[in-house]
Amino acid sequence: MASRRLWMPADTTVEFASPRKPPSTHATRPRPRARSSLRFGVAAVDDAVEFLLSHWVTRRPIGPCHWGIGGLFRQVEYPFLRYNLFYYVHVLSFFRLAQQDERFPSAVAALEAKLDLDGQLVVERPHRGLKRLTFCETGEPSSLATERYREIGHNLSG
Repeated sequence: MASRRLWMPADTTVEFASPRKPPSTHATRPRPRARSSLRFGVAAVDDAVEFLLSHWVTRRPIGPCHWGIGGLFRQVEYPFLRYNLFYYVHVLSFFRLAQQDERFPSAVAALEAKLDLDGQLVVERPHRGLKRLTFCETGEPSSLATERYREIGHNLSG
């Protein structure tokens, strides 16, 4: 089964190895999808941004790994290793198309709700191998994660 994907140029096709997989798995993982679209030019990047913004609305599982927007996605994970709310907002904050879209502010607001009273971002789900490091302890504010969070504000302001 070959078909055009939203983030690829019109003359690009993809073969899916297993016809037994449901159509919801026909998208590749969102993180590599956005990264690989940078090789195809501005239109492909706009398509990737649109795909990510539409995923915020649909929230349904996509890709072969069934990436959805649910409880695990909404937990702050730092450093950036997996597809999650913090990584999602950080990446999209670099693109004017996302900044001007009406769906993006709700994702930013969901991340803002994760700040503590001092304005520090609290890590909720560190990588298992890194959780003992002081910059990403579970349930603790992280100055490095907060610096990354401030980059989002900088991107949105100007």
